[in-house]
Amino acid sequence: MTTATGKDAVVLDRPDQIQMYRLAVVKQGIKALQRGMKLNSAYTSTACRNFVTERTGVKYPAGKKGLQLALDDLQDLITNY
Repeated sequence: MTTATGKDAVVLDRPDQIQMYRLAVVKQGIKALQRGMKLNSAYTSTACRNFVTERTGVKYPAGKKGLQLALDDLQDLITNY
């Protein structure tokens, strides 16, 4: 499959590929939240922390400290996937 720019498109069709993409997107969302950016109404601090909590089983506190802890655990999850 080729994109409009003539480059090959990447198709993520396996569940493990889709999961890794989700993890990467949430990781970038957390980084944006830490910088004070709001990507859209779905990427709230609470939503991102809850996403990581569902995968790690760890409940994270509110605020920047909780986001940093969630980001660290998410990075470990991505590294060990």
